[in-house]
Amino acid sequence: MQTTDDRGLDLDVLIVGGGPAGMSAALVAGRASLRTVVVNAEAPRNAVTTASHGFLTRDGAHPMELLEIAKEQLQKYDTVQYIEGKAIETRKSESGFEVELEDGSRLTTDRVVVATGRRNELEQLGLSGIEDVYGNSVYPCPFCDGYEHRNEALAVFGGEGVEEFVPLIRNWSTDIVVFTNGTKLDSSTVSAMNERDVRVVEEQVSQLVSTDGVLEAVELEDGKRIQRDSGFVFDDCSVPASSLPEKLGVETTTVWGMEVYDADESGQTDVPGVYVVGDARTGFSGLMNAASEGSECAEHIVHEIAQERWHA
Repeated sequence: MQTTDDRGLDLDVLIVGGGPAGMSAALVAGRASLRTVVVNAEAPRNAVTTASHGFLTRDGAHPMELLEIAKEQLQKYDTVQYIEGKAIETRKSESGFEVELEDGSRLTTDRVVVATGRRNELEQLGLSGIEDVYGNSVYPCPFCDGYEHRNEALAVFGGEGVEEFVPLIRNWSTDIVVFTNGTKLDSSTVSAMNERDVRVVEEQVSQLVSTDGVLEAVELEDGKRIQRDSGFVFDDCSVPASSLPEKLGVETTTVWGMEVYDADESGQTDVPGVYVVGDARTGFSGLMNAASEGSECAEHIVHEIAQERWHA
């Protein structure tokens, strides 16, 4: 894998984003000898967490450790180039697409794979102090972090629809308090949770009390504090991290209340030559699924290019 700034290449595929989806796509593309560039800002959403879980053979590794391993393993593929940088603009060109990077350089490519994931907009949660605990003791995904906080006193933050989330959280602990932060739930919903020893607090939350990123209590508007050890948010208030697909005409859709780019399971969008994989397509894929999506997308592209060359 080249890591120089040689950018005068006519590329088969440009991959924007270097998480599991993007780097997995690069691996498959490299093994098929496609001229490939990965552009990665190295500022992943999950960098705030201390460890990633559920990735077979790498359970507990930090996200940046996974990236370094991926970069190292791509070194042997001489058709793959890795650029640390940010893609900020894209447009269709006569031969495919032109992508402009933040440093002003430009890359031309036949195909673009966007694997940039999502970015947090935590302020939309209306929870003072959430930035201090997010990724350390309050999380969006129980599959990723529930095991480490099993049997703890858990807070669940969410309003409408939170009743679909709570039964899942009970898999890790039965000590649960739901904080709706001012949202009034249907009385039958509250009763159903109360019958299962899940307390529902509908008062406004004043702040999350923590020390060094560890949640200690949830303080209500009246000053009362309810002790909690950790927690999960039902709505993580994230949005697609990149607008590149939108600029190329890719439509968005809604999945589980999240705005995502509309693409099929192979990542192909309605715009020929533009693909979206990982969290940008699904809202939340998880590490294993994201890597699988990247691999499947690259395999699809290899098949396409093989047929084009065959019939040329």
